[in-house]
Amino acid sequence: MMSPPKSLTKTTAPLRPRLIAEADSQLRDRVSRRGELAKQIVLILTSVDLTTIPLLELTSDIRRLAQTTVELPLDIHRRLKKIAQARKTSMNAIVNSAVVEYTKQNQ
Repeated sequence: MMSPPKSLTKTTAPLRPRLIAEADSQLRDRVSRRGELAKQIVLILTSVDLTTIPLLELTSDIRRLAQTTVELPLDIHRRLKKIAQARKTSMNAIVNSAVVEYTKQNQ
C-alpha cells in the first residue's frame, strides 16, 4: 500500500485551550501579530518540563474562559496528550500551567 503524498499528510493537530485570565494576558502581551500566538504556545510547550511543572487548579467556570485555537505540530500534540494522561489532568490544565510557569521564569 502506498503512503499518501507528503502534501496530503497531516502534520498538525488543533488544540483549543481555554485560557485563564492570567495565562491569556501573559500570552497576548508577548505577541504582536496574528499567528504569533501559536508560535508562542509551541515555544512554551517545548521550553518547560511539562512532566514536573506545578499544575494550576482550574476552578473557574470553563465556559467563561478565553478560548483560542492553535495548530500544534503532531509530535507536540501527542506528547502533550500523553503527559496530560500520565498526570491525570487535562491538556488544557497543562497548557495554562505551562504558560504561567514560563512567564514566571522569563520575566
